[in-house]
Amino acid sequence: MDPRVFELGILTAAQLGVLGWSKWQIECAVRDGGLQRVRPGWFGKDPVPQALAAVRSGGCISCFSALRLLGAWVPERKGWHVRSARHRGPTGCRPHGPQPPVSSVIDDLETSFRCVLRCGSKEDIVVIIDSLLHERLATKDELQAWTRLAPLRIRALLDLADGRSEAGTESMVRLRTRSLRIATRIQVRLLQGMRVDVLLGERLVIECDSREHHTDSLAYERDRARDRRLVAAGFLVLRLSYRQIHDEWPAIEQEILAIVRRGDHLWPRHRSNQR
Repeated sequence: MDPRVFELGILTAAQLGVLGWSKWQIECAVRDGGLQRVRPGWFGKDPVPQALAAVRSGGCISCFSALRLLGAWVPERKGWHVRSARHRGPTGCRPHGPQPPVSSVIDDLETSFRCVLRCGSKEDIVVIIDSLLHERLATKDELQAWTRLAPLRIRALLDLADGRSEAGTESMVRLRTRSLRIATRIQVRLLQGMRVDVLLGERLVIECDSREHHTDSLAYERDRARDRRLVAAGFLVLRLSYRQIHDEWPAIEQEILAIVRRGDHLWPRHRSNQR
């Protein structure tokens, strides 16, 4: 049983039975207040509010919400996603392929991922695939099997995946700059002991700060020192936050295109050859 089930505070009678609880012990615990009957066959102890709401609605936590809890990098502002085996309306998640019964407060990795194939945008799906590969939560073969029943346009997104991306922000930038037909590489080693998130052309570096970056003062100082070394070596550096990538991309895209149109993403010896 996944330990995250315990963190959410809700177990089924079957799960309690695996832990050695008899039906009589469960009923005694409910009567004494040690357990809360959430709905028939489901019991809680200090449950997480979102988990409680999901189970009371007849469903479980799934899709983006489950993947975040299971260790994947998930874009912000996705809300809480719930899947119900009975519900097929517009407000619930439903996976591509078989619809398994709801037997736990949180869906397994495969079912959650198959729900993302319906709920997510193309970019969302590639970001999730990158994260699952990078965190070694799933293999390429497993992901191919899980997308087997999805439409071809969804299955084709596996070809865009790159498990080297260390965060979803890197995946987003990689996908967006390549869509502009700009030569893009990720996790490139430029100077001794220094690897950059994204390199456009030969010298335009994009560093993608995580959501937690602003709270880490040591990382802040270290990154500024890295930027100085890169600039001193002749590179151009754009450092972008998650919020900027998410909310301000149209303006950032125009700024990147202005740099590329001038040829400033190339070393000077190559710039003259381009014009």
